[in-house]
Amino acid sequence: MKIICLASSSSGNSYIIDNGQDKLLLEGGIPFKQLIRKLNEHSLKLTDFVGCVVSHSHNDHSVAINELSRFMTIYASEETLEKVTGKKQVLKSATVTKIGSFKVISFDTEHDCPGSLGFIIQSNGESLLFLTDTKYIRFSLKDFKFDYIMIECNYVDELLESQEINFALKKRLINSHMSLTTCIKTLKSFNLSNCKEIYLIHLSDARSDEQLMKRTVASEFGVVTKVCKKNGGYI
Repeated sequence: MKIICLASSSSGNSYIIDNGQDKLLLEGGIPFKQLIRKLNEHSLKLTDFVGCVVSHSHNDHSVAINELSRFMTIYASEETLEKVTGKKQVLKSATVTKIGSFKVISFDTEHDCPGSLGFIIQSNGESLLFLTDTKYIRFSLKDFKFDYIMIECNYVDELLESQEINFALKKRLINSHMSLTTCIKTLKSFNLSNCKEIYLIHLSDARSDEQLMKRTVASEFGVVTKVCKKNGGYI
């Protein structure tokens, strides 16, 4: 599978998964016109996609989905789809949904937003894990052999501790987002024997360190590690 990052941060998130047969949009978290421009940069248009899978309803993941629903089906939890007026299909936890040539397995995540989901996306014998906006994962996925992992690495624990920030914000970050330490702990719980690439996503602007995160994860697991950048692409 080919993974393209259009945007990745607390300001907005959107990614493309391409299996050579179909293209799937992951997250619609940047303004619609901006998303169109991003697709144009990759010589793509909305009709090239078999659907858009969305993790939850916070704007940095869903701001464009109502407009997108005029062109493609939006796949998400019932709570996330509440205000979507166009094409939509509810995803339920622990179920398999076929979207074009992709199979999507949905599961609950630990976030401060009702209906938040993570996804296992399978196609052509390959498997991808998409896990964002969650403080941890509550159940074991060790029976899956992921070829690709897209996982939140929102902040560096030491940077969060050293900065003078609002207590409520600090509490929210700890209780709804994944730190570098938790990211590594979570990755250790997976079977990485088939893993080709790890993508670190949804980095905080103020409390992350791209090079440190990339270096630490790559060193720990010996897997090619890429950091998805705020305005698209990766390092």
